[in-house]
Amino acid sequence: MKNLILTMLLLLSINCKAQTSIINIIDDDGSEINGAYYKDIDSLLDPFEGTYIYTSGSTIFKIVLIKKVLQYNSQYYEDLIIGEYQYIKDGVQIANTLSEISTTYLNQRNHKIEGNLIVDKNYRTWKCPSCSSAENRLSTQIEDVVSEKIADLIMRRTTENGQEVMKIKITSPSGGAYLEVEGPPAEFSLPLGELTLIKQ
Repeated sequence: MKNLILTMLLLLSINCKAQTSIINIIDDDGSEINGAYYKDIDSLLDPFEGTYIYTSGSTIFKIVLIKKVLQYNSQYYEDLIIGEYQYIKDGVQIANTLSEISTTYLNQRNHKIEGNLIVDKNYRTWKCPSCSSAENRLSTQIEDVVSEKIADLIMRRTTENGQEVMKIKITSPSGGAYLEVEGPPAEFSLPLGELTLIKQ
């Protein structure tokens, strides 16, 4: 009888360890638990999906965003927003990665826009006094394919004059891949600061 109880307890403990922890992305504290699933339980990422365009004269910044669920990044599973962009400055195309939006990478964070950090109105890199306390914004990263630098991309969905818009802020470019090239490193080529993009 004692052996039966010990065997059952052992099987129960193994079974408990095999289960994946499901963590709501809004509760993600950055601990990155191996094998866990950071799930968008409340569908907070859904409103950010879509195509958005900023236009000013002959300057255009277009982003396409898609939600991906249950993506494995070699450490844990997660739901996230991925995206690609096109940037035309004064009529000259600087970058266009839109054709990569359908690419399925082993790690979907290889897309030029990626992330799933839900932030509130007091988020350090873009405070939003006009945001309600219940409003959620999305903090992601964007890679400049010209300089290979990464910057923060914070997004806010709202409505202006009856039109759905995405207010964004691109800030804090840094890093970049190490390349053995002569001359100074390339400057960050994407538009820094705040822009308002119209949902298409």
